[in-house]
Amino acid sequence: MISENKSEGRNAALVKSAFREYYFKYGKLVESPEHIEQHEFGYAPFGSGMIRHLSFRSIGDLRATLVREAPSDVYCSSAYYRFPTYPMQEKQWLGGDLIFDIDAKDLQLPCERSHTYYSCVKCRAVSAVKSDTCHYCSNKTFDQVSIPCDRCISALKKEVKRAVAVLTGDLGIEEKSVSIYFSGNNGFHIVASDKSFLTAGPEVRSDIVSYFTGSSLMTETIGVRKGSGSSGGDFLIKFPKSGLSYGWRKMIAQKLQIDQSSTIKLSHIVQRAGGYEGFKSELGKLSKTLGAKIDPQVTVDIHRIFRMPGTINSKSGLIKMRCNDLESFDPLNHCCLLGSSEVEVKVKILSQINFKLKGESFKVRERILKLPRFAAVYLICKGLADITI
Repeated sequence: MISENKSEGRNAALVKSAFREYYFKYGKLVESPEHIEQHEFGYAPFGSGMIRHLSFRSIGDLRATLVREAPSDVYCSSAYYRFPTYPMQEKQWLGGDLIFDIDAKDLQLPCERSHTYYSCVKCRAVSAVKSDTCHYCSNKTFDQVSIPCDRCISALKKEVKRAVAVLTGDLGIEEKSVSIYFSGNNGFHIVASDKSFLTAGPEVRSDIVSYFTGSSLMTETIGVRKGSGSSGGDFLIKFPKSGLSYGWRKMIAQKLQIDQSSTIKLSHIVQRAGGYEGFKSELGKLSKTLGAKIDPQVTVDIHRIFRMPGTINSKSGLIKMRCNDLESFDPLNHCCLLGSSEVEVKVKILSQINFKLKGESFKVRERILKLPRFAAVYLICKGLADITI
């Protein structure tokens, strides 16, 4: 979030003005949650902390508030409450949608290093090289800032498809109950609105996370059991009666290139891994590779408030937007809706910054230059530039 202090006041004023103009022109893009009166809302004004435990009777009231306040960020609970404005322990939780967060930073992509920057939390100096100490103020704490590239977006879409396939295929949730959103920065949110999981508590949601990530996968799942095998090893092979054609069994079987008749082949695989314990370790590594890259805390926390669809993400100036067609969706184009009037900025870093927005490619080399407002706001929100006047 952009803070409004002496050094950054002009940045905040520009960004706040751009945000207010967006909510005035595009307020109808802010989506109303089902049963809006049962949700908790919160927003962060520029220069101060979060205001939570708010309630709105209509989406019109909320949209009017956004134009008036022009906050840096806006949030809404996935949970339904009887008394959303009460303290947390008195709200009376009624249920909530399943939410999954997929962020580029969790994918550990090889391209990440080429477009990641490090901003000192004390003096806000920026470097393209990670170091232990800030060269300007000797501070040792940094914010990590990333500008997603086409490869990032492609990899994120692939992860979203995998997660949706688990929801609809393994958990049996209908496709029409699954919504996909670009987060407005470096990731996607998946919302599953299914009555079967509406009242699922933290423990059930934790089990769902374990299934998604494969963190609780057992060797017995695909037929490797601890014991004394006929070959004298510390394991035996006994495939499950239900077969290997579903869920994690299918994924592991395809990876190992085995089927229900591959007793001898699987025995050789386990032996090469070092027996039961060795194969168990290899299976753990394999599950990390095949499992969905989701943020566990986001799914498990039933009281978390999430960025509201149609609102602006202050880390980028881009919109959190519903994605109806994942293949054709271009978040760096479709989610950039701020104005194009010229703004002069001073870039904080000497190395070239490359990014795409609104169908335009930018290669920023100069320290001081004029950019369209949407591009200037993007760099300012990322902490990579300051407004000059």
